[in-house]
Amino acid sequence: MEDLKYLKLAIKLSRKGLGFTEPNPMVGAVVVKNGKILSTGYHKKFGDIHAERMALDKIDETGTTLYISLEPCCHFGKTPPCTDIIIKKKVKKVVIASPDPNPIVEGKGIKILKANGIEVLYGQLDDLNRDYNSHYFTNIEKKRPYVCLRAGVSIDGKLTDKNRDSKWMTNKQLRDISNELRSEFSAIMTGSKTVIEDNPKLTIKNDKWKDKKLARIILDSKNSLKKETNLNIFNEQEQYPTYFFTSNLIPEVAPNDISSSNAKNSPYHFYVNNSSYGLNLNEILEVLYEKNISSILVEGGGKLINSFLQEKLFDEVILFTDKKIIGGKESVELFNYGTEISQPVNFSSTNIIEFDSGYIFRGKK
Repeated sequence: MEDLKYLKLAIKLSRKGLGFTEPNPMVGAVVVKNGKILSTGYHKKFGDIHAERMALDKIDETGTTLYISLEPCCHFGKTPPCTDIIIKKKVKKVVIASPDPNPIVEGKGIKILKANGIEVLYGQLDDLNRDYNSHYFTNIEKKRPYVCLRAGVSIDGKLTDKNRDSKWMTNKQLRDISNELRSEFSAIMTGSKTVIEDNPKLTIKNDKWKDKKLARIILDSKNSLKKETNLNIFNEQEQYPTYFFTSNLIPEVAPNDISSSNAKNSPYHFYVNNSSYGLNLNEILEVLYEKNISSILVEGGGKLINSFLQEKLFDEVILFTDKKIIGGKESVELFNYGTEISQPVNFSSTNIIEFDSGYIFRGKK
């Protein structure tokens, strides 16, 4: 029971790095001796020191027990191996929530600790940690970004009204929460139609995320978005770099005619095949995986969300639902293509939060 208590604390601490550690995992650490917590640590952001090193750097005591949410790294990356400092500090016992599925670790950290006479327990609270770190585990194990579909809908599942207008489908309270949700992800995705009609910034409003880097991914199948149109997606590129995906059926465009961001030789523009539902989503996710983008929040219109649902290329759905009924045959629905009753979209876990103005539904596949 003591082990579980401190391990839960380590997992909880890991969440302090939410939104800043990707493509690395969130990790928390707790150092204990004789039933007393000596120090704690967590991975603050990508490239910063790891949780184990932060916790162990604070103490000189030996014979401690280290509780960590993920198997310690054993390789040189942006920081030295965490196994080195665990051995150097003469930790007696290490309790790990989850082994690391990353091939450069994958049990090697545990073996090194055991080879140095350190008792190692692992696998306790693995499900809880995997749920907290679902972006990381999906990215490593499926070799693609974690995909979350987000939509603002009426209580009868409409994305727009009968005039195809989606603006202010939900109230300000839900919109503010929805905007801050972007901070949890590596990237936000939408389609060119949304960009043209709404000219969104696709940024995060809350100042507490001012140092957060968020990629913007635009599916522009016809290569219709030009820098000269003063669209907001071309601004703030340092913090919000924009990637474009276009059909490879579109002919080469002379570099002198348009900006480099629209040309085929741009490192931010990619040309992919088509599929039955638009651009080939598997190819897009493969490119983004190679670019170290480990999670995507899809905020597109009905067509883009339908494509991900039809291709079954999603891990989570989040619906911001206002307490209003829109109706209308011409209104765009959440899952317009539909499916058979024997093959519905199911979720392994769900959570519903109610507000005065509406609901937030969060379901994981």
